[in-house]
Amino acid sequence: MSWYNVDCEECGNEIPVHEDWSNTPRFCKECREEKASQWYEESCKGCGKTMNLHRDWEHPPQYCKECKEENDAQWYEKSCKHCGRSIKIHRDWDSPPEYHKECAWYEEDCEICGKAMQIHRAWDTPPKVHKACREAKASQWYEKSCRHCGGSIKIHRDWDSPPAYHKECAWYEEDCEICGKAMNIHRAWDKPPRFHKECFKAFEPKQVSCLQCGKSFQISTGLQLKCKKHGWDLPTRCEECKHDTLLIKGAIGALRDQFPFALEATIEKRGLVFTDKVAIVRSKKTGEVVAEVTMDTEGIFFTQRVAKAVDAETGEELSRTRDGKEGIIFTKRTADTYDSNTGDKTHRTKTKHEGIIFPKHIAVTTRVDGTGDKIITQIKNIGIILKRKVMRVDKEK
Repeated sequence: MSWYNVDCEECGNEIPVHEDWSNTPRFCKECREEKASQWYEESCKGCGKTMNLHRDWEHPPQYCKECKEENDAQWYEKSCKHCGRSIKIHRDWDSPPEYHKECAWYEEDCEICGKAMQIHRAWDTPPKVHKACREAKASQWYEKSCRHCGGSIKIHRDWDSPPAYHKECAWYEEDCEICGKAMNIHRAWDKPPRFHKECFKAFEPKQVSCLQCGKSFQISTGLQLKCKKHGWDLPTRCEECKHDTLLIKGAIGALRDQFPFALEATIEKRGLVFTDKVAIVRSKKTGEVVAEVTMDTEGIFFTQRVAKAVDAETGEELSRTRDGKEGIIFTKRTADTYDSNTGDKTHRTKTKHEGIIFPKHIAVTTRVDGTGDKIITQIKNIGIILKRKVMRVDKEK
């Protein structure tokens, strides 16, 4: 039996080796014992088998080689949605990540406080404000009902004039009463307009000359609009002349009892600077002037308008017609005629309305003693090219 020596691979000392040994030792006994102290045993987390682990290993395995190979088969790779690099995904995961941890989050500034917020790329609706900022802001708001639809309106506590309507509820349309086109009206307006501003301007108050006395008088916007609405002609006489019309009709109606024929009267103006209106009374048949009716005032402190009838041939004053009234609770204006010689009341004239579709106003004169026929006075338009208005006076047939 033969022996020989080999050097220890660790310390270099000689190791006696027999030639019959199938495995030649690499380390001496001291080195081998020292190395053996660097190893320890752990159980595999997969199968439980014992594993030899070296104390110098920074990351000792938790699974044996067989288990590790089996475990590696449960993993696959996919690309990160942000950077495109590979992500290891286990097949057992219910919600595999689409981003690396460092890629999944980014920062945005809060729109309220301006500080950074952490935003995840997988969120469908990323927040624009911190939760605390949102809650603080929400406390500045309250709700009230829309005055039109009753739905909720969000109101901020800092608003000086909170809205009472939704924006879509606040406005509505009305037709302009002049042109008929739509106007936008706000429900909060105390006095909604009835016309466009430009339409209303076309109906501003205007000054016109009275056809009877020539004096200037104003036609208001309201009266112009009323005439337009009802299809009426604008007034051509001043208030004084309109007031005088009944007195003149009453004076002429009373004259019909003094002349045995139908009468016709026209209103004319006399004078250059200060014009007066005069009713020229003629025979309807012959056109002969039989009387004149002029307007005058009576009284000193309390004046009133009167219509004086004068005989055209002699110049003698025949009668005076003054304002009167009929009724106690519901009074009606009348024109009462008095004889100029005796001062006695002889006639009373009242206005009567006839017709519905084409209404007309006539004056009815009767004797105060109840005798005689009713006398009808009405205004007629005569002439074709040069039209003029005349008063036709005759007894009722």
